Amino acid sequence: MAPSFGRCLQNELWTRSWKKEDAHPPWFFGTQARLQSQNWRVTGVHNHLGSQQEPAGYPCRSGPAAVVRQKAVDGKTEEFKLVYRFPGIKYCRVVSRLKLVQTATTAAILPPVCYLYLQDQVSQNILLYTTGIALFAGAMLYGMSYFFRRIIGLIYLNETGSTVKVSHLTFWGRRKDIYCPIETVMTLDEVGDSKGELLLQFKRYNSADILYFTIKFGQIVDRQKFTQIFGEL
Repeated sequence: MAPSFGRCLQNELWTRSWKKEDAHPPWFFGTQARLQSQNWRVTGVHNHLGSQQEPAGYPCRSGPAAVVRQKAVDGKTEEFKLVYRFPGIKYCRVVSRLKLVQTATTAAILPPVCYLYLQDQVSQNILLYTTGIALFAGAMLYGMSYFFRRIIGLIYLNETGSTVKVSHLTFWGRRKDIYCPIETVMTLDEVGDSKGELLLQFKRYNSADILYFTIKFGQIVDRQKFTQIFGEL
């Protein structure tokens, strides 16, 4: 009984020690686990610091904004300085538009009058009178628009003194700007006009179109730039 009881007690103690070792790994396993956990924590700290410093090392984020600002600076519109102006251009615009309205109204009345004449409801004199007014209004519109379209209202010169901008009216009484290099503009001596003339010619070497401006009724805002364009008066 004694030897068998001793063997059973030894087996039971050995089994309990094995279960205890299963529940708590040996010391060197625990040391390795703690080292791994410390490495993970250190690695996480480095990753966190790297994520905080990462935006500072991203030049591509600020790149497009810099390009846009550079384009905005490069795409700056060139400024033009006023050299000459004709205050009466606004009245020419009003008269030109009134002639358009008058001509359109006369042209709209003519067909009904022709129809009434064919119906023997109006006399021949009324038909001839209405037709004459319509033709006269059309001729006046063409003549006045031909003149008003060649009157210069404003003359500009850019800051570098290389481009001249001229503003005049269109057939519909709207503003139209013409840009031409200063070397293509003829001076007053080359044109042959003198200061005493009512209308001075604006001619260019590369165009057959002739525009007109007046010093008597116009205003020279910048005489130095005016002389730079047209020479001495």
